[in-house]
Amino acid sequence: MPQQIQLILRTVQSLTACAVVLFAGLFSGFGATVCAQTVNPVSVLGDTTMPPSDHVSQTFPYGITGKTPPALTKINDKEQKPYHKHRINLRLFQGCPQVEISEGGRLWATWFGSNVQAERAPYHNDQFSVISTSADDGKTWKEVFVFDPSELLGGGASDPMLWKDPEGKVRFIGLRNIDFKGQDEFASSAWEFTMLDAENEHTEWSAPRLLGNKNISVMKPLVFPDGTILRSMDDFKLVGKRDKVRIRFLKEAVDGSPIFVSEFPIDNDAVFAEQMPIIRKDGSLFTFYRAKEGQKSAESFDGGRTWKLGGYYPMQFSINTKCILKTLPSGRVLLVANDVQMKEDGGKRVYHYTDENGQQRELTKHKTARTRMTAYLSEDDGKTFSHKVLLCDDGQISYPSATLGKDGAIYIVYDQGRGTIGQHTIFLSKITEADILAGELVDGESFLNRIVSRPSDHGGGRREGDTI
Repeated sequence: MPQQIQLILRTVQSLTACAVVLFAGLFSGFGATVCAQTVNPVSVLGDTTMPPSDHVSQTFPYGITGKTPPALTKINDKEQKPYHKHRINLRLFQGCPQVEISEGGRLWATWFGSNVQAERAPYHNDQFSVISTSADDGKTWKEVFVFDPSELLGGGASDPMLWKDPEGKVRFIGLRNIDFKGQDEFASSAWEFTMLDAENEHTEWSAPRLLGNKNISVMKPLVFPDGTILRSMDDFKLVGKRDKVRIRFLKEAVDGSPIFVSEFPIDNDAVFAEQMPIIRKDGSLFTFYRAKEGQKSAESFDGGRTWKLGGYYPMQFSINTKCILKTLPSGRVLLVANDVQMKEDGGKRVYHYTDENGQQRELTKHKTARTRMTAYLSEDDGKTFSHKVLLCDDGQISYPSATLGKDGAIYIVYDQGRGTIGQHTIFLSKITEADILAGELVDGESFLNRIVSRPSDHGGGRREGDTI
């Protein structure tokens, strides 16, 4: 009964807030699209309360449900046999990297891959997530953990994430997918582990925490000054299904308890939304989200409870692919995205970019929206991005992630040719604001495209004749 009363109260609060914003919108010109509903977190995430430790679901291998906790597996430790099944010379597909840095300067990266196939949604069978680390500023890397749910009813991993919480602790999120034939609401589930010693390559970890049954692991959470966070969510199972609410945010208190879940108004142009908001100087929130013809924008003036959709951003970039936003200590806004535009010519798509002289240049070698990974800077809270530096245009380049070092360094990872012979590479670039302002590397410590991982350098990778 208390839970029912709480649900009713939350619903009334949501509707009241929605009505107030809608009423205000009549006078501000925002219109009804401002009214993105705030809903009960349980109705979106599922009931994330864990059963008692002696419950059958917690005593694997005797019982398996969507709430059976996953685990991280240590690899490449001196006590481990060298021929474990996750070794890099068996891998033929990988991509979607993330990067984070410890308080002491140790770099961490994660991505997902497979020994047998390319990405296979929705359950991602035979996929696992790799966690790798570097203690020498990205010169050398060592794979040290994997997140592999394959022993649990053939479960697979997708879209891992690393981020640093308000206390400076590095956290890992693994998305697990198990085909329960529609009988378990946590067939897809996001689990979060916290490093207990991020300076140690084989750190111990906290017990995993169940976050929910949505994709909540693609974009780093937004950390507010008071230590609360806003997590980006998307229901990837509904991508392509019209008139369905998919794009959401979860606001969490400092202790991790949910405060609210907010929803975007329906936008059938959105694909895998991959929204990543920033806090603007006036305290409002701004985000891009992935759409069919470029990036669309949205803004919130109440801490993420309600959102106004802004339509396509005037500058076309990252067409139907991921970009990231981050506010830098200077107050400038960093955007990392694919610097490619698209136009129709005679019924054909023409991919092009604008050079430093303002001239349009057609892509001739790599005719794709996923190339020319570029770092931009905005001086005006994301209204315009007037400075940029090209990071990589060597093939199909996508899915950036960034973190900030204490010395002003900006570390950025992205993938190249996930299943392409000789590629499937994870790259790392290190730049500064000065580099972006200059349009070229001017800082002596900066570098572009160090290899974090390339299986073909170790005897692995896709080979001629392989079909994946």
